[in-house]
Amino acid sequence: MDKPFLSIIMPVYKAEKYLSKSVDCVLTQTFTDFELILIDDGSPDRCGEICDDYAKKDNRVSVIHFAENRGVKEARNAAIIRAKGRYITFVDADDEIDADTYERVYQAVKDTLPDVAVFGLEERYYDRGGRLKSTKRIILPERYFSSKNQLREYVIELEKSTLYGYLWNKLYDAEHIKKHNILIRDYPIASDFFFNCDFFMEIETMMVLDIAPYAYNKRIDEGLTSRFFPDFFRIQQERVSSVLNQYEYWGMCTPYVEKSLAEIYVRYVYAGLLRQFDKRAGMNRKLRRQWLEDCYESELFKRLIPLAVPKNRVVRIMSRLLQGRRTALCLAAGRAMYLVRNTLPLLFSRLKQNR
Repeated sequence: MDKPFLSIIMPVYKAEKYLSKSVDCVLTQTFTDFELILIDDGSPDRCGEICDDYAKKDNRVSVIHFAENRGVKEARNAAIIRAKGRYITFVDADDEIDADTYERVYQAVKDTLPDVAVFGLEERYYDRGGRLKSTKRIILPERYFSSKNQLREYVIELEKSTLYGYLWNKLYDAEHIKKHNILIRDYPIASDFFFNCDFFMEIETMMVLDIAPYAYNKRIDEGLTSRFFPDFFRIQQERVSSVLNQYEYWGMCTPYVEKSLAEIYVRYVYAGLLRQFDKRAGMNRKLRRQWLEDCYESELFKRLIPLAVPKNRVVRIMSRLLQGRRTALCLAAGRAMYLVRNTLPLLFSRLKQNR
């Protein structure tokens, strides 16, 4: 293909069970002016063969093979460099999209060609038997931003809704990516967010669509409770700091922005705290207390936590415990959340949905 309108990037690793369904969701789109780049990231199952079979049957499909697993960062970056499209987007190999997704986005952006188009998503939670147990749609009102200042004011709304943190609910202007050499950074989690933070820094136009055509599938049997990242809280602190720094760079760090980030930060403190009860953290009671007291002394904590006034009643109580430095009660809350997450993960996921 010479220059398709859209390059769709799909990293593939240990996704044999879901891959065909995800690829078929792309190839049966009503919009057809795209290329699909599949990256076989050294997958030990049949994913590489499946990718090659699709490439033989459809000339819109190309495949990049890695001899060994190099991670999603390297997979996505290799495809970004190869992409030929006017826009770039992403799909995960175990997710699904509606058949008219890209047609609807194309019709919305074809006249203005914004730097980025953003749409909503549906979170789907499956139990260990593969049964769909819970869903949540995340959608923002449709708006077009032709002014970079209006766009920048709105970024905090994207972050509050969680839509700022994903790659696959956006179409990115490929020229902007390549002009500014924007690539996926090396983070074990939240690499999508940091890519967006880099991309949004200098853009001027954006289309937000009030649709949720992307199904973000979360499966209990594949790690809602099994994955453990020692740097989880450090990275989430960096995430909050990055948005603060972004707004300070723009000269737009208003009290509203700070209060919004304060509520987000409260949630991250407790998300970090509950992970200190995981055996893999190697923490005892004394070390957990020290971890929390170290949080109190961080500049981010001192700046944001006093500003937190969440609308959600439970989160408001949690924020007050932090504001009062009620260490024993904070630790008790962290332990309770850890127990719920590990014994009733679907209930925990539903509680998280009440943002």
